[in-house]
Amino acid sequence: MSAKKEKKRDFSKYTGVLSSLIAIISGIIIALIVLMTTHPDKGFAAFTTLITGGFGMGGIKNLGSLFYFATPILCTGVAMCLAFQAGIFNIGGPGQYSVGALAAILTSLYFSKDFPAPFTWIVPLIVATLAGALWALVPGILKAYFNVNVVIGTIMFNYIEMYYMMHWINDYCYDAMKGQTRAIPAQCKLPQWFMPALTQNKTSDIGILIAILVAILIWIVMEKTQLGYELKACGKNAEASRYAGIKSKRNIMISILLSGALCGLGGGLTHLSVSGTYITMKEALAAEGFNGIAVCCLANNSPLGAIFGALFMAFLTVGGNYMQIFGFQREIVSVITSVIIYFAAFSLFLKQALERTANKKKTEVNKVTGEELK
Repeated sequence: MSAKKEKKRDFSKYTGVLSSLIAIISGIIIALIVLMTTHPDKGFAAFTTLITGGFGMGGIKNLGSLFYFATPILCTGVAMCLAFQAGIFNIGGPGQYSVGALAAILTSLYFSKDFPAPFTWIVPLIVATLAGALWALVPGILKAYFNVNVVIGTIMFNYIEMYYMMHWINDYCYDAMKGQTRAIPAQCKLPQWFMPALTQNKTSDIGILIAILVAILIWIVMEKTQLGYELKACGKNAEASRYAGIKSKRNIMISILLSGALCGLGGGLTHLSVSGTYITMKEALAAEGFNGIAVCCLANNSPLGAIFGALFMAFLTVGGNYMQIFGFQREIVSVITSVIIYFAAFSLFLKQALERTANKKKTEVNKVTGEELK
């Protein structure tokens, strides 16, 4: 009987979900306060639109927008989950994402005519994935073989990418009339299949399906394979892993290359989408790379949890697009999103605090159980 009671009282496995819920609810409450303080008359109506994802105004058609915004941050979120579990703090998501996006665009513009269908979109997507991995290669080598701080290495490569990106765009794919990259050929865009009928949005494509499939595959690798076990072991205790015979340098390279590849895939999926996304000539890091970190925090480093985290972040983005109707400036959406990200960053700390509390209660139950047995 006592063993059953102990099992019922063991809440430690739920701490991750609970911490994420606390972070989300806290962020939403702050969002309400910001809206009510900024515009008291219409603040609550705007808040209602925000938390319903705009579905009350745009209807089912917003489902297509939801999937569009969720696709890139799901890829970068899963990338961060993989890297963080392996103990590699890959902050280079923006650079890896943008390099993947540009690689997909250039491949589509210059080589698509040589590909038979359906390789017209598959090959650019593969090239984008490889480009993201390649951009993570140097920071990975510096970390694995020279013990250079991976955070510094990846951040520096973000800025190298940002300035080189403008040079590459200007030389190879710039549309001076529109101030952005040239449009890719229609045959290079992602297929749509049944997505327009599902979302009632003619620009919907299979990008979200590919991102979800990748998230499931990464979860299987991390949870069900020897490689995943070794990556997580190195992330938890690199010294003990080396003592046990696990090759830490190899695992560092594998984790950061896979993480970069996933970020590059996100860039490719976005810029090969039917929606027609372009890169503009401006000095700015891709927000999708940083938002992937927030998704990772909400998911507590779980690739499967990242699916729900990405959909939640996209849900807020879709709802935020209607804020101007209520008299709010466009920047208020960025403020609200930043608040959510800020609280998401604390979800891991909340998880640790909840786990300590749960373990303390578990210890107390074990003491009581031991006394009963005596």
